[in-house]
Amino acid sequence: MKAHAFLPRFLCRWAPAFLLALLLGVPHALAEEDSAPKDGEGSDMAEEGELTEASKDEAKKLLDALKKVYKKKNATKILPLLEPMDGLKHESWEKPLLKLLKHQSSLVALKVAGMWDGRVRDKTVKKVWKAGWLEKVNDKRFPIKAKVLLAIAGGAPADAEPIDGTKRPKSSWWILDKAQYKEVERDWRWMVGNPNERYADALIDICLYFEKTKDKRFCRWLAQELDEPTAESPNSPSNPPAEWWERRWKMWKPMKPAAVAALKAITGQEFDKTEDARKWLKENEKTFGFQW
Repeated sequence: MKAHAFLPRFLCRWAPAFLLALLLGVPHALAEEDSAPKDGEGSDMAEEGELTEASKDEAKKLLDALKKVYKKKNATKILPLLEPMDGLKHESWEKPLLKLLKHQSSLVALKVAGMWDGRVRDKTVKKVWKAGWLEKVNDKRFPIKAKVLLAIAGGAPADAEPIDGTKRPKSSWWILDKAQYKEVERDWRWMVGNPNERYADALIDICLYFEKTKDKRFCRWLAQELDEPTAESPNSPSNPPAEWWERRWKMWKPMKPAAVAALKAITGQEFDKTEDARKWLKENEKTFGFQW
């Protein structure tokens, strides 16, 4: 696809994000690209479905083996010892798995972030959030943070009703509090403003979180991903270069279906265009409980 194909339509929406990216600093974004796992590396998740409780002897054997190497820097020493834990769970593993979420190897941290799916519970959710989202080492490791978010969504019941996250019940520990929501929103905007094809999986996982929890707060950001990202005023001095739009398009294409599915789960409506979603949300503002 030629670069100029990305330049005919919606500058007004994305130019501010581009300018914000310049202020935040492109070198910072490139540093994250260097540390982000390549496609297919370290992305294995625990088996789907309910995890089986490991026997006491089995848990001790695997834990003892992990304790011998979990402080090592080399991912190849740690990853093979995590594989036998897939599909199993044991309370004694929680402490080392929390520490490994902060491992300097993004391969190890991403693998462990996926392993938390099915393991997060009300007593551990704050610790998992802190290790995955608030530690400096994970600041721009978006795939890791998104996997942690998706693991937290595992607590949501399959028949969850759409919810206004600002009024979440205390028992709904899988719903983000105000500060956590702002962190997720900030990272979403940063990735959109600093497009990279590698971020597509992280954006998809965030969409999946909102699809599972049916939190209405993210409707606008999801709706804005329905339209193909193209520039409205390609000759404007503030318009990002063609290569920016190409990166943005490549990141958006695999992510759009996830945004559509999340909006459908939350609203019960299937939208293909941003304007259709905006119009419906504004027309149903009082009954649906979301202000565009």
